[in-house]
Amino acid sequence: MRRSTACCGRAAGCALSAQLTIDESAATAAGQDTPAEQRRGFWVAGGGVYLLWNLFTLLGALLGDALGDPRRWGLDGAAVAAFLGLLWPRLRAREPLAIAATCALVTVLALPWAPPGVPILLAAAVAALWGWFGRGPANEGLEPDVTPGHDPAGAR
Repeated sequence: MRRSTACCGRAAGCALSAQLTIDESAATAAGQDTPAEQRRGFWVAGGGVYLLWNLFTLLGALLGDALGDPRRWGLDGAAVAAFLGLLWPRLRAREPLAIAATCALVTVLALPWAPPGVPILLAAAVAALWGWFGRGPANEGLEPDVTPGHDPAGAR
């Protein structure tokens, strides 16, 4: 996604959008069909994450000791759930689904014997090799939803 699509041509908007350009805002914008919805998705997701991240960081700093051991809450699965939420809309064709399933299987199989961090690196290597030796660009799946510089509605 190009930040200039979300900036609306103002310098202050571009500076603010640079602070909100994160995985969540880019993925939300890319998942929308029209430029207006892409802008709305970018600003709502980016602003929401910025606001809530800072709010809950403050709450954690003030009240963190009252929660006790965070492992008992099962929060380690939250990052995986967030990643799947970002990835899921992009899995529209068979090949991206097959790549995701294969990488998940590689990760699960490597977990018992590999040191922390290595299973995900192995999965990334599998995806990279699949892309390198695959049958070429897919017609649908992980490609961008919009052509850079093309705005069919003429809105900026």
